[in-house]
Amino acid sequence: MLIKKPNVETPLPCCQAMTVSQSIRQTGWADLARRSDSQVLAILVLAVISALLAFYNLDFPYGIHPDEPIKVAFAAGQHHNYAHPPLLIILARFAGWLSGASVDHDYLLVGRSVSAVASVAASILFYAVLRRHADSGNAFLWACVFAISPAIAVHAHYFKEDAVLVFAICAGLHALVRLKEQVNTANLVYFGFALGLAVTAKYVGAGNSLVLFVVAIVVCRLSLRQSIIVAGTDALTVVAIFGASMLTEKGSGLSTVINGLRVELIHAEKGHDLKEWFWEGYGLTHFRYHLIPSLTLPTLAIALGAIAVAIIADRNKYVAAYAGGAFIWLFMLELSPLKLVGQMRYILPVVVYLLLAAGIACSRSITPRSRLAAIGVGLVALVASAHAGMAYVANLDRQTDTRFEAMRFLEKQGITHFVVDYPMGEPASITEDYRDLSSADYLVSLKFQRYLRGGGLSGQDQEIYELAGMFRCLDSHVAAQFSKPYGDYGYVAPTVRIYDLRGARSCILQNAP
Repeated sequence: MLIKKPNVETPLPCCQAMTVSQSIRQTGWADLARRSDSQVLAILVLAVISALLAFYNLDFPYGIHPDEPIKVAFAAGQHHNYAHPPLLIILARFAGWLSGASVDHDYLLVGRSVSAVASVAASILFYAVLRRHADSGNAFLWACVFAISPAIAVHAHYFKEDAVLVFAICAGLHALVRLKEQVNTANLVYFGFALGLAVTAKYVGAGNSLVLFVVAIVVCRLSLRQSIIVAGTDALTVVAIFGASMLTEKGSGLSTVINGLRVELIHAEKGHDLKEWFWEGYGLTHFRYHLIPSLTLPTLAIALGAIAVAIIADRNKYVAAYAGGAFIWLFMLELSPLKLVGQMRYILPVVVYLLLAAGIACSRSITPRSRLAAIGVGLVALVASAHAGMAYVANLDRQTDTRFEAMRFLEKQGITHFVVDYPMGEPASITEDYRDLSSADYLVSLKFQRYLRGGGLSGQDQEIYELAGMFRCLDSHVAAQFSKPYGDYGYVAPTVRIYDLRGARSCILQNAP
């Protein structure tokens, strides 16, 4: 009778076991190296894509953005008025010093380049944050959607604080996810530094920093000592940047900073000449007129759909957190009267949080159901964003811009007696008082849409209704109109009307503001 021996594995010799162990370790290191290489490649490709669009048409005509001349003066050494924090100006002054800037045009290009570089850096940080929550494919795809969206691509061109604020917000989120992974001194200091950058980029960034700080205390379970490190680094960053600003200029001090902050708070409370208060029925202005064109309708629809699936069906907490951040930003912006249709810069923080939520949702909720569907909707969003982003940036060119088309029309027609009501990028007589039109035969208007819209809103100042009536009367005296399908977006190709005033004197206000 045969007796079977137990199936006992023969132990490997010591040297062979070590060889197997080393092989496993080598395989693990090789996989890690491949993943690291793929991430570096993704970042490089993303940076190139973002930079190509951010620097394209960067030398568009000076003067079409009304806020750039004062920024150029600040960068050249004039003391800051601190209606905005000084981070952008400090960076521009430093870049100007490095490049040897000496004239206004040099400082203009330096300031615009700071915004362009900030947008590229923001896109990289956006990818780094998203990669913490999403697979590599979706992270790269939605980071590209972010980088080439009209919101980011257009505002990368302006010597203005918005691109720097977007960078600071992305840095804060990146620092937060790193802190969640590991609470150590380096990450605490990085987090505090990022929070301070947001405060010095734009005053509204203080609210974002405060919320992220509270989230870090709760989610990362920071001790009192760790919280003090973050808060202290934040405060030191703010003091250092404001101090550097005052040291690189003459004629400013603490009183200048306080006065600038006071002026900005009054502006935020009272708004522009046209006011749309949320509680008076003017909600969703930012959503309808700014967020949709900033992302494009297909991209926004895909993003909201994916977010809905992730939150309702899968109850994904990360998607809910980022989508909640977008909602809070949008709600607070809708409460403010600072709403002028066409000025999209206010909703840039919403874009950051919303697209992060969309990328995570596609990775965590759409991909497990259908990878093909996730890739498909991501590509649709990418194509829609790329088409719109490139079209808007292309319209910054002098040959395609509506303002210069209008000026060429006037020159061709031999019209010399005209006034404009907004900067045109070329020398022209500008009026801020519509009573002062007696010497003009033609009015070139970029603001007519503002007042025609204001005439249909309740609760406005009487002057808004008077100006609306004037422009309605002038509707029958339009000599020419210039517009673009991809225009009326953040100073890109606004609709321009030329009114013939010679037969319309009765329309002109006698007691206009």
